[in-house]
Amino acid sequence: MDNPVPFETYRTIVERSLVGVYVIQDERFVYANQKFAQLFGYTQEQLKQFSSILDLIEDGDRLRVREAIRQRLSGEVESVEYTVRGIRKNGTAIVMDIRSVRDLYDGRPAIFGTVVDITVRKQMEEALKAAALLDPLTGLYNRRGFLTLAERQLKIARRKGQSLILLAADLDDLKTVNDTYGHAVGDEALIGAATVLRQTYREADIIARLGGDEFTVFPLDAAVQSVPLLLERLEVNLQRWREEHKLPFRLSLSTGSAVLEAGDLSQNIERLLAEADAQLYRQKRVRGASGSGVVPFWATDRE
Repeated sequence: MDNPVPFETYRTIVERSLVGVYVIQDERFVYANQKFAQLFGYTQEQLKQFSSILDLIEDGDRLRVREAIRQRLSGEVESVEYTVRGIRKNGTAIVMDIRSVRDLYDGRPAIFGTVVDITVRKQMEEALKAAALLDPLTGLYNRRGFLTLAERQLKIARRKGQSLILLAADLDDLKTVNDTYGHAVGDEALIGAATVLRQTYREADIIARLGGDEFTVFPLDAAVQSVPLLLERLEVNLQRWREEHKLPFRLSLSTGSAVLEAGDLSQNIERLLAEADAQLYRQKRVRGASGSGVVPFWATDRE
């Protein structure tokens, strides 16, 4: 810089800044204002005891920060802006926007940087992102969330030459429950169905409420031959739920399944859903309107 202003000239302003400000040489702090120290939970003097600014950075971001420092000191870039994850004194995480430039401090090259805590903003962004993919009533994935994750798994399965299973489930007689007992009880039935699905399948499986009374499950790494067992386990948990929750109606699910054979490139998620739904409605015809519980899926093919 031409005729740089000595740092001491504006130190008082920097000390009162609401933004964290730091200066490092050889990765060590030579200065940090009060706001920077507060962000991390240290005193200004304690920060100077660190052997490197990287000690405040999460492991996964350290190489990136070190490379950014090198680029600025070498003159490859004049300034840089990036988001990085830090670690406070109490062990909690902090997400920061950092802007830094190369300048002189006491006659030697140094990095001058500002830090803004964006942890809350990032948490809100993640919450909004999650809300867009989740069903607010049951907490399961919604249709958008399901399709997003299922398409990703479909690509992985094709790349690895694996088969896939997709299960469909409808909550029986939801309209009758709503009309007879009210929508609050209907919501309770939907939440109950979601709870049973969670109890039945693994946390890694993709479980979703597609809308209304429609649910679906994408069991990951499940063998095609395991479909009867997967549905039998669902019925066992449904029966247990009915015994524990004495409701004025019988909670039951009609089910269907579809299989993507290894190497089949003609199918997509929507087609698998349609195939599983078709089997589900064949089951409903077998059962009629009795709501008599889950019928083993093979019974639907004996028409």
